Amino acid sequence: ISSSGEAVVSTQSTGEAIVNMSHLFHVAALCLTLSAGLGSPSDHYKSYNGYKILRVTLDSSTDYRTITDLESEDSLEIISKSRSKIVDILVSPEKLNHCQRAFTLQNLPVEVINDNFGDDIRRERTALLSAAPLVVGDFSYDNYHRLDVLYNHLDALATLHPDNAETFNLEGSTYEGRKIQAIRITSNVTSTTSDDRPMIWIDGGIHAREWVSPATVMYIIDSLLGEQEQDKSADMAALLEKYQFVIAPCINPDGYEYTHEKERLWRKTRRPSGCKNNKRNWFGGCFYRRCYGVDSNRNWSTDWGKESVSEDPCSELYPGKEPYDQNNIRMVKDYLEAQRNKLKGYISYHSYSQLFLIPLAYTTNPPPDREHHLKVGAAVVAAIKNRHGQIYTAQSFADM
Repeated sequence: ISSSGEAVVSTQSTGEAIVNMSHLFHVAALCLTLSAGLGSPSDHYKSYNGYKILRVTLDSSTDYRTITDLESEDSLEIISKSRSKIVDILVSPEKLNHCQRAFTLQNLPVEVINDNFGDDIRRERTALLSAAPLVVGDFSYDNYHRLDVLYNHLDALATLHPDNAETFNLEGSTYEGRKIQAIRITSNVTSTTSDDRPMIWIDGGIHAREWVSPATVMYIIDSLLGEQEQDKSADMAALLEKYQFVIAPCINPDGYEYTHEKERLWRKTRRPSGCKNNKRNWFGGCFYRRCYGVDSNRNWSTDWGKESVSEDPCSELYPGKEPYDQNNIRMVKDYLEAQRNKLKGYISYHSYSQLFLIPLAYTTNPPPDREHHLKVGAAVVAAIKNRHGQIYTAQSFADM
């Protein structure tokens, strides 16, 4: 979205999700609390007490191998990695000394980002107990909410704005039997002419723990329908005359619910994925432990399994056994393939870092329309700065 409110659509030749932010719908990562429905802070929810988040600077492939070897032996968890030689990791108190010895031997610079992540988890979950339950269909932006609250609000919006919104479920269900609900927003939504408009797909929640992503996408939906950003209603109406927006706020619902129920930093899907390091015992079971989930963002077909992935099913970067072997990604792919002649933009919201990422992700070779993407990125980050005073960077995903 440009500073004028005009939609600037960034197409992607790979068809994969691109992280981006717009100034109209930019939501600051506020200190949000949980919504009701999780139970008490001691109900078998992973506490992360004493866990530290560390930032490690790597200078060589040997340095990186030190990190991946520690991850492989379950001594740490990689939270975020990039080509900029910076890796953020989560380390338990039991494994801290072991990791520090390895870092010292390799002369790796280490910065403490969070000295006790468990304190944050405890505060977040305790805040849940004081959160008043919402009326069915309502939504708020001072709490994070469970999946049913998101879906109920989409249905309520479709009822409140029957001329411009309708909800539907993607065909199929997730591994744990959940639906992926979407809302279609355009003027005269039930007319045949509205179905012919160029389509912009927006999604969130592909990584389960990134709770601000579904919240941001919900804000976009509310803004398009005039529930937020009322002063821009004329701009929104113009957009709805020109485009149809199909928006799914949470495309990894199994993982999202698991982060609310059991483990805050769970990232992947929840389908059993194999054995740790692919090793089985003589009896056919797992030699170490069973693994669950796949990184949905790496389960697409484009250059599948070649870049920034792991063959270990327990890794955060495990792409699956083959493209689209995760129900949720296959459901999105099937829907978008049927709409491919209308689809003009794919926007996916993530958290972690102030970045507007443009194609491509799997290679540093620029796409043929790179100048177009750079122009879009420059407009978006300028608009964010003008609106919120926040500094974002527009760059290729592969240059991270």
